[in-house]
Amino acid sequence: MKNILLVLALLSNVIIKSQVTTVIDGFSTHLTKNDLPFSGDRKLFAIGFNDRFTNNYIVVSKNKAGAENDLLYIEKFEKKQENVFEKVFSTKLEHPVNKSLAFVNNRVMYSDIGKDGYAEFIYVVDEYKNGMDSPLERVWGIVVYKNKAYKMWTTVESQFSDTIFDDDFKTLPEKVKTEFLDFWNQLNKHK
Repeated sequence: MKNILLVLALLSNVIIKSQVTTVIDGFSTHLTKNDLPFSGDRKLFAIGFNDRFTNNYIVVSKNKAGAENDLLYIEKFEKKQENVFEKVFSTKLEHPVNKSLAFVNNRVMYSDIGKDGYAEFIYVVDEYKNGMDSPLERVWGIVVYKNKAYKMWTTVESQFSDTIFDDDFKTLPEKVKTEFLDFWNQLNKHK
């Protein structure tokens, strides 16, 4: 009987957590700059992302292949009404060599850690020394909480074992920090 109650409690917890955010794909698959004014020249990744209160699209885009430098944008657009979206979040990473920043779409986490009905997420970006065929130099973890970026990273100098935080990261609520750090610490960052 205790085992049945434990299983039911765990399942109800999963169901409650899963209802906070919904990841959808339809519109985002064929998304272009005509649909949403994302900053990059080309879309790498886009996903529909709804939490309890808002319908959103998150777009990862880059500047043109072959450009002198590499620019990677992560942006969140909130749906205000049918076909009307407002950009509510944007952050940019830069590298002096094109094709040196790589978004890793299988290393993401979405959650309503703050239990306020709004979802937070972390995206991971790999930074290579001189393009994708060169050694991995740095791995970025970009946490988005309340539409603001909080950055952490690790580098080859520490063999990807020490994490460095920007000043803003230290201001995150403890529970949010802990959840994202648990996810971050489980990642294989050096491949």
